[in-house]
Amino acid sequence: MATEAVEGTEAAAESGQGGGMVKMLGMGFGLFILMILSGLISPMLGCMAMPDAMPGCQQGEPLAEGAKAAEEKAPPQYLALDPPLVVSFEDRSAIRFLQVTVEVMARDEDAILAVQTHSPVIRNDLLMLMGGESLSDLTKTEGKERLRQAALAVVQRILTENTGEPGVEDLYFTSFVVQ
Repeated sequence: MATEAVEGTEAAAESGQGGGMVKMLGMGFGLFILMILSGLISPMLGCMAMPDAMPGCQQGEPLAEGAKAAEEKAPPQYLALDPPLVVSFEDRSAIRFLQVTVEVMARDEDAILAVQTHSPVIRNDLLMLMGGESLSDLTKTEGKERLRQAALAVVQRILTENTGEPGVEDLYFTSFVVQ
């Protein structure tokens, strides 16, 4: 009988251990799920309760307007200033020529129309700008980039004076020949 009692106790202990193990796994899994949910829910609750104190909270209107502006950004439109600009300049008592094809980029149809409308002034001022360059500047990448930036500034200045807005976002040399 003592043997039966010991066996019964062992059986009860084994079944209790199995039940204890399932309880431990259940509690561990429950805690894991609770941690995941709290990690997801607490930032949302924090943004609702204290939007200024919580980093990364989206604050309704300003972000929505900014997102709309980014989504509504118009595609670029290009306009070539045809025919290519041809400029002569003197280099050590030799006459040199520069031929440049220029294209402007804008995102607004009105800016493209303004460039077309004011193209005589734009072409004149670009020719004057390019005529003052030296051969050594025009054959170096840095000199070409500096000239491109200066040409963009000229076009934006002319458009600002005539329309109130710079309109053109960028200017590109699509052909650049020095002889």
